[in-house]
Amino acid sequence: MVKKWIIDWFAENSAINTEEIKLKTSESYFENQWLDSYAFINFVSDIEKEFSISFSNDEFQDRKFSTIDGLTEIIEEKING
Repeated sequence: MVKKWIIDWFAENSAINTEEIKLKTSESYFENQWLDSYAFINFVSDIEKEFSISFSNDEFQDRKFSTIDGLTEIIEEKING
């Protein structure tokens, strides 16, 4: 559910197609230039609203945060406690 939501978000908010996103979930969306700083703020805000969570500064520093797979893991851990 979480991973699908993130993939759908990128498909709707970037020029990348869904199939390419699905192939690159373990790659950094920053290095692939899928987000600029403004889009990143919107991305984080949308995630926090959608899943009723908030991220700490430490989580932003976590290398996992920069990939769809890693971010999915972080969000699921927050949701499931």
